[in-house]
Amino acid sequence: MSQGRMLPLVGPALVLYLVVELISSGVPLDAAAWVLVSFALGVTVLPFVLSRQEEPEGARRLSWVVMCVAVGLVATAMPGLLSPPLELAAALAWPWVGSLVIDLALDTPDRPPGLARARVIGGLAHAAALVTSCVSVLAVLPEIELFGDVILVPASAAVLAPIMVVVQLVTALAVRLARRRLGSTPEALASNGGALLGIACGAATGAAALIVVALGAYDAGASVVRGLVCTGAIAILVGHLAMLDARRPIHAARASRRVVSAALTAAALGAALAWLSDRLPSDRVALGVLSAAFVATAALVYRLIAAFVETLFAPDGGRLLRALAEGERASAGTRTLEELASAVLAPLRRAARARDARPLIQTLDPAKQAGVDAAGMPKVEARAMSPAIVERLLDRPGEIIVLAPLRAMVVRRPDLRALVDALEQLEALCVVPIAAAGELEGALVVARGRRRAPVTLEEIAALEALAMRLTGPLAMHQAEARAQDRATRAMLQSERLEERIDALEDELTRLRADTRTLKAGRASDRLAAPAIAYSPAMRALVGRIGEVAAVDAPVQIVGEVGSPIDQIAHLVHAASPMREGPFVIADCAAIRPERTAAALFGDEGEAGSHPGWLRLATGGTLLLVDVPALSLDTQAALGEAIATRSARAEGGASAYPVDVRLVAHSRLEVNGLARVSAFDPELARRLEPLRLDVPPLRERREDLPSLVLLALDRACRALGREVLGIEESAMNVLLAYEWPGNLRELQSVIDRAVARASAPRVVESDLPALPQPKIEAPSAPSDPLDGTWTEIELRALRAALDRAGGNKSEAARLLGLKRTTFLDKMRRAGIEDPGEGRSAAE
Repeated sequence: MSQGRMLPLVGPALVLYLVVELISSGVPLDAAAWVLVSFALGVTVLPFVLSRQEEPEGARRLSWVVMCVAVGLVATAMPGLLSPPLELAAALAWPWVGSLVIDLALDTPDRPPGLARARVIGGLAHAAALVTSCVSVLAVLPEIELFGDVILVPASAAVLAPIMVVVQLVTALAVRLARRRLGSTPEALASNGGALLGIACGAATGAAALIVVALGAYDAGASVVRGLVCTGAIAILVGHLAMLDARRPIHAARASRRVVSAALTAAALGAALAWLSDRLPSDRVALGVLSAAFVATAALVYRLIAAFVETLFAPDGGRLLRALAEGERASAGTRTLEELASAVLAPLRRAARARDARPLIQTLDPAKQAGVDAAGMPKVEARAMSPAIVERLLDRPGEIIVLAPLRAMVVRRPDLRALVDALEQLEALCVVPIAAAGELEGALVVARGRRRAPVTLEEIAALEALAMRLTGPLAMHQAEARAQDRATRAMLQSERLEERIDALEDELTRLRADTRTLKAGRASDRLAAPAIAYSPAMRALVGRIGEVAAVDAPVQIVGEVGSPIDQIAHLVHAASPMREGPFVIADCAAIRPERTAAALFGDEGEAGSHPGWLRLATGGTLLLVDVPALSLDTQAALGEAIATRSARAEGGASAYPVDVRLVAHSRLEVNGLARVSAFDPELARRLEPLRLDVPPLRERREDLPSLVLLALDRACRALGREVLGIEESAMNVLLAYEWPGNLRELQSVIDRAVARASAPRVVESDLPALPQPKIEAPSAPSDPLDGTWTEIELRALRAALDRAGGNKSEAARLLGLKRTTFLDKMRRAGIEDPGEGRSAAE
């Protein structure tokens, strides 16, 4: 069986044996003896609890302390009793209590680097305990004959054991006090406070017991002495149990100091009462006055002892804790950064005890540094915080940067070198972040000064409390500073922008005109979508696109108004070898005829330069929408540019190469237009071989349901609505319509239906009124190219107005023209209004 499992069984058995020996002696036990025996029996269960602790080494040694304390208490329950087993148990148990406490003080709760060479103290403590036990045993035993000589140790030597225990407890107390300067972590120092308190109380009560016995006020068996011994044992055990507690309370050190102060006050006043017990007056009035004086004296004595204990046991004599408390009180009501620095940094500078100590308050945005001089006068200057410190504060929000542990880690973590160097340059003990609503506003740099001990957990808690108090004033100051800074920057930026406005107005006017004409990259998501091709006509077109795209030659697309010209052209571009280049769309009808050459080939004149559509599409595809709208001269120049693979900009000195895949769109096939002198014959000849005829929507009924659903999705996204469905009756209405305006008209109808829909599905009543197709007279000419170009254009304008019911905007949309272009064509055709247009046609 292992030692850790055997001890919880052996300890209670040994204590029970001694209790039986004590009771069987025949001497009646007094109340003090019963208290000691009861406590000894009670603590024998602690080894069972300690066997489940997270720190097995410290728990195992504390179990031995518990067993020795229990044995010692039972053995000294009746000191006047002459029982060899009890006397031997007392002689053996008490010296090892102090030895084990020293051993625990050396490496529990941690093993700081500074105590590595102090392991010899533990060996000396064990040797002293062994010698003391041997001497005490010889003092208890009768005379012994060794090698013919009689060895007789006087019985008074038995007092060596309690004296040695007190000496060992004082030594353990010194070791635990030295941990502050030997590299213990703040968490370990917080746990160390419980053991420190217990050892201090144990040493004090042990010394008091020795003093009482030495003064002869009570004999060795008096209840007071045994009470002091029991109190000291309880303090030692409770303190070490608190040390092994995994929770490690932050305020353990402060509570320990208060308990120590209270215990010392109680011991001093108890000794005074014991000395004055025979001199107390019997008169009630005098006794009451003396009691009031005693209470006042007790309060004064407690304050004096508390100040002494604070100076002795508090980290760095409590200087930093007092400075933080003073700064927290003084920071209330501060309004400016200067006032805040004076209130907080002056106490910190005094606590550092060095003339060159520089506690600082650093802010981030705007970056400022606030400090105080030797007289406590604040000084604020614009200076940024070290980037290494800022990065650390942002990476670990809310964590205080402490120099001591970082300096110990820098050998294994070279990445911390910049941070450690920055802290050492500031001579900082630690850096405390100050954040408001999760945003880092700045930091408090605590100067190290003459202090060499690390920051304790108690001080870290006080620093965090001060940072919380500083959050409000510093955040308010930073908000005001940022507002002023933004106002200044906005004013300067406004002045610079005003200076640029005049210089950009002319260029803006020209670019606005060019932007209206150049529609490169519009509706990229729609263009990249695959074509809906369930109908035979569309499947044939998609197959034809694959054949045409591989040929390096201009392509002609023929399609009615509203057909997906740009999507078909993009499919050609995506399947061509030039698919990695740009895809540029140019609307020829949006440019005045006299400006089409400059828009197509570029303009390098004095009015300003424009690269031209051809150069914008270099390495890619250029779609010319409504190519017959180009002037005949521009059409001829375009045909020559295709043949020679070069072009010249207007006002340009030299030609530039043309590396463009040309896709030209026309509502009518260009050969027919060339026959009526409405198109350049040479350009028509180059465009005719690769021709794509886009079927109108009335010839692709199989695609209509999918196109309706796609139009519904676009309309809902544009209006910010959930995607709607469509009733079968409404779909039947759409399927029955001829759609002279093709996809553009379909999208317009769906847009208006979605805007009017109030249910999750579009119903028939949501659809706008769709005009019924007119039955043409038998005498109507069947050839759309019958007549001159002017007559053809006049018939197109009149037909659009008739179909739109006289609405000029709708008629322009049906023809795929801008409203201004449509009105211009009406004026040139002599049509002043719809009615007049109809009468003129008639």
